[in-house]
Amino acid sequence: MSIFRTESLKDSTVLITGASGGIGAATAILFARAGANLIITARRESVLEQVKQACEKANQDSAVGHGGRVSALVLDMQDPKAIDSFLDRVPSELKKIDVLVNNAGLVYGRDPVGELNFEEVQVMINTNVLGLIRMTNLIVKGMKERAKGHIINIGSIAGREPYAGGSI
Repeated sequence: MSIFRTESLKDSTVLITGASGGIGAATAILFARAGANLIITARRESVLEQVKQACEKANQDSAVGHGGRVSALVLDMQDPKAIDSFLDRVPSELKKIDVLVNNAGLVYGRDPVGELNFEEVQVMINTNVLGLIRMTNLIVKGMKERAKGHIINIGSIAGREPYAGGSI
């Protein structure tokens, strides 16, 4: 049975980074259907607002039909100060995060080996690696205090499978 079809998520709070599209948006909608409260983040505010509306509708249309508060907050995962102060912007009733889904990520490094743009490489490392670690470090503190919580890290197959032009 799928975790999204159980009562275990009802009234829990889930933080999803990189929720403006793809896996992040789809995951947010599944958690919303299950009755979870959501904090969704991404860099693109207009798209994030669309995902928020889709989550609210998914919750209303579900058999659960309660809970499902959705807070959409713009966040750039390559900005350490923004991550460090992130919880200051979270509504007080959503600060106890039960599930963290680290989904934010981007791909650069399509230049040939020997011709890399190191500014792009730094953005990618700051977002995909350091941002994930920093957010996990921030959120896990509350999970440890409450002795409960789950962290889900979404990764790219690009880390294991070569792709044309991939040089990182």
